[in-house]
Amino acid sequence: MKGWKRYQKGRHHVGPHWIRFFGDGLIGTVFEEPNAERRFAWYVADSQRPGTKTFRQGLGPSIDEAKFSADAAVLDRKRGRVAAVEGELTTSTDRNRRRVNRLLASESLARGLIEDLATYHQELVASGDVKTADRIALSLRRAALGGLSDYMRRTATFRVRSGSKLASPEEVRADEEAVLKIAHELDTLADNPTADFDTFETVTNKLRKMGAFPDSELYSAVMQSFLLTAAA
Repeated sequence: MKGWKRYQKGRHHVGPHWIRFFGDGLIGTVFEEPNAERRFAWYVADSQRPGTKTFRQGLGPSIDEAKFSADAAVLDRKRGRVAAVEGELTTSTDRNRRRVNRLLASESLARGLIEDLATYHQELVASGDVKTADRIALSLRRAALGGLSDYMRRTATFRVRSGSKLASPEEVRADEEAVLKIAHELDTLADNPTADFDTFETVTNKLRKMGAFPDSELYSAVMQSFLLTAAA
């Protein structure tokens, strides 16, 4: 699994564990020794945060799923991270650049998580662990929809227009607001375990009619995730 490195012993003399450095001071840890219930502890710490540094923790039924839980926690954190630094004077251009950089970072993390989840799902199916594979398929769908939502937010000001007439500033703003609204619909689908592919297609067709086209790789990942859950 990309980004995770195994350590035999850490600074605090704990047993074998896995570490991943996510950037922005975020560090994930997964322990190899299970607890009494045979579950594996994980946590993500923010080294840039004063006081209590652990912002998310939990238990996973396996080491791999504990890693995925940490990855997903960081993805959620990056998607919600405020772009502007408190007390810092910034121009609208600075704020927009930071917003784009933040979305690009979370979108990139989502792409990596999608690839890891898809590979893990194939391994689970091959081993006959259908129950876990079903759960991973839902996680894959959530990551793919979240990544696509971030992509649409990042590219909200770009769309294909027919004809030679340039859009007015008011039209550009209206287009951007419409795309952002649809991106929010994608987030809502990501949080809805009962959502189906037809609903997803209805949402993405709104984008196509506007001339705003979803990223093909992320769209394919979402489609694959719906097929996996439908097969389950």
